Formats: sequence, structure tokens, C-alpha cells
Amino acid sequence: MLSKEVLDFKNIEDHYSRALQLVSYLFRDKTDKAGVPYIDHLTAVSNFLDSTDTKIAGLLHDVVEDIAGFTLEDLARLGFSDHIVEIVRIVTKDKTKKQSYHDWITDIIETGNVDALKVKYADIMDHLSLERLDKLDRVKRSYFINKYKDEATRLEKALMNV
Repeated sequence: MLSKEVLDFKNIEDHYSRALQLVSYLFRDKTDKAGVPYIDHLTAVSNFLDSTDTKIAGLLHDVVEDIAGFTLEDLARLGFSDHIVEIVRIVTKDKTKKQSYHDWITDIIETGNVDALKVKYADIMDHLSLERLDKLDRVKRSYFINKYKDEATRLEKALMNV
């Protein structure tokens, strides 16, 4: 059940502004592994993208996965298009599936949804950005590089082939 405060975001006419206000509210107390406000990651992903729908999905890409009780139906109820909700659905890891990160990226690639591929690629590229990596200790930095570099290459190849 969405709070009245969250439902009020539906009144923001511009969908990008609506998404930005929503994630600013939902992630207001969250930080990333380096202690940086998590909203910085969401805006960086969005800024990496080129179309309005992908920019909005870039802002929203972690909402369902990281905000307890928040659903794809909530995004639709807030007035986001079916296309944006579908992008978010594709890039949201199903925690009930016990699959590796590699297999999850394979699932994303196999959808053939170009916009979802772009959003996930932008997400990974921000995780690999020197600005973010330089804020981590050596062990975490190495972990993230190893986790993301091959998957970024796979997504890049998939984008070139669609």
C-alpha cells in the first residue's frame, strides 16, 4: 500500500520529475557501499542514457529490488508507462530465483529489450566508474571490478547485435 505522500508524486506532471522526486524520497536515507547517497547512483545511471523512457527507467531501476514492499504495480499506479514498468521489471533481480549474476544478465540479454539492455549497461558502467571505485577499499574495488567487467562486455556486445 502506497502512502499518501508517495501517491502525491502522481500529481507531478513531468514524468522525469515525478521519477526523480520519487527516488529522492524513497532512497533519502540510503547510501551505497562507499557511504555516498544512493540517489547519486540512480541519477548517474539516468544521465548515462539518451531517451526519456530510459532516463526515467534508469532512475527507477532499483526501486522494486531495493525498497521493501514497493512493486511494479506501484510504478503503474503512479502513472509510469507500461514500457517503463517493463524495463524496470526486466532489470529487477528476482530474489526468489537462486541464480548467479551471470545467469541473471543472460536472462536480461535474452529478452531482447534494447531499452532494458541500455539501462542495465548504464547501471554496470556506473558501478565500474573510477569515481565510485576510488571511494572503495582495495578488496571491495577488486570485487566489483571482477563482478561487473565481463558482464559489461556481454551487454555491450548484445547492444551491438540488436
